[in-house]
Amino acid sequence: MRKGDVFYEPLAGLENCVVDSYGRGSKKPLVCGLRIIKNPSAWENMGGGIWRLDMDKTENFAGRNPPAKDRGKLFNNIGGIYDMSTDELHGRVLRKHSDLKEDWDMIVSSEFRREKVTPETFRYLHLKLGRNPAEFGSLALIAYGNGISGLKNCTVRNVAIKGFGRHGLTGCRGGRIENLEIDLIGGSVLVGFPNWVRLGNGIEFWINSPSSGSNIHNRVTGCVISRTFDCGSTIQGRAQKGKNVAEDIVFTGNKYYRCRQAFEHWLSGGDAGRDPIEYKDCKFVGNFAWEMGDNGFNSPYLQDLNFLSYDRKPAAMTIRDNVCYGAGAYAGTANRSSDFGGNTFYVLRGKPLLVELRGGKGKNLVVPANSEEDIKKYREISGDSTSKIAIVDESDAALREKLLGGDFKYVKKILKKAERETGKQKEDI
Repeated sequence: MRKGDVFYEPLAGLENCVVDSYGRGSKKPLVCGLRIIKNPSAWENMGGGIWRLDMDKTENFAGRNPPAKDRGKLFNNIGGIYDMSTDELHGRVLRKHSDLKEDWDMIVSSEFRREKVTPETFRYLHLKLGRNPAEFGSLALIAYGNGISGLKNCTVRNVAIKGFGRHGLTGCRGGRIENLEIDLIGGSVLVGFPNWVRLGNGIEFWINSPSSGSNIHNRVTGCVISRTFDCGSTIQGRAQKGKNVAEDIVFTGNKYYRCRQAFEHWLSGGDAGRDPIEYKDCKFVGNFAWEMGDNGFNSPYLQDLNFLSYDRKPAAMTIRDNVCYGAGAYAGTANRSSDFGGNTFYVLRGKPLLVELRGGKGKNLVVPANSEEDIKKYREISGDSTSKIAIVDESDAALREKLLGGDFKYVKKILKKAERETGKQKEDI
């Protein structure tokens, strides 16, 4: 893939090959899911500050804009709106029309039952805005789908993925994933789930049986992952019958910027989730995470911390030597990584340091980051005696600059890149 080129289509179904970039320059080839609104007058004024966009009108769009016959029923199940001129994400997708109260609140459909979805279900986008969206000349939709998927024994390196409403990269066995840039991922509704929820992970390895061999033997190194609706990376999955095993999956040297979490893990075995699970040689080691939880989708959750577990049984994996700024350490069930320690957390004062989900509002355990006593309580509950924890103030500019000049230099690069691209976009306008 040539550097600087943009490919407005997913990449899927590759086997025994290498995907890499060539050519001059530093700009990675981009696999892009953004559907650009090229006709600003396509917005209809419905009154009361509500604007409607008919997403079936192909002629009003550019970018990822396949023919209607190739879209499928879920293509318009968008994850949000992206302003290309300012690099601003508007990701507050809601379930009910009555919830449209603030500027940039939006809804496509309240439907999540797969059998009820028709070609009309996700046709119209309704947006709450106090001015005509046509005044924003560079808006794009985060269309449904995965950026790269269905890989077997492949190496993917030096490529960027941006603007897909499902996942960035998923469905990979025997993969070497190196030096990718993944941004603006997720936010679509998870059709087929028992209730209305949204989804979207940067890199997801879905594990659904010990015998299928799917999503195992993978290495992820040197990637930069940002602005994901859910986690930046994850090992997760459900086996319909019997034991579920995740094997030989390693994340190392990756850099996360404003995802919901950096890493999530959970496995479930059997219909009731009571069958055995196992993590074999799975590691999340030597990675960096900046301001998890602040993902730009304006949909905060209690579990917006660096690490998240939904495991029902202890997770025998390694999570060590990671450096994180902003959010607290761990959220989810009490079944955290059994080899967790040696990490460094700079936690903003008042943020949750530890969250245990115990069955609903009023039952959850939240340990805030306010004092040394809170750190002590975290250690007692989690068993993590070796991680370095510093409670810091957001106003401590000197510390931020020190970190941005050290382990988190990549954050400055992300911000500078956004400034360059939005500047060019404004010139083009």
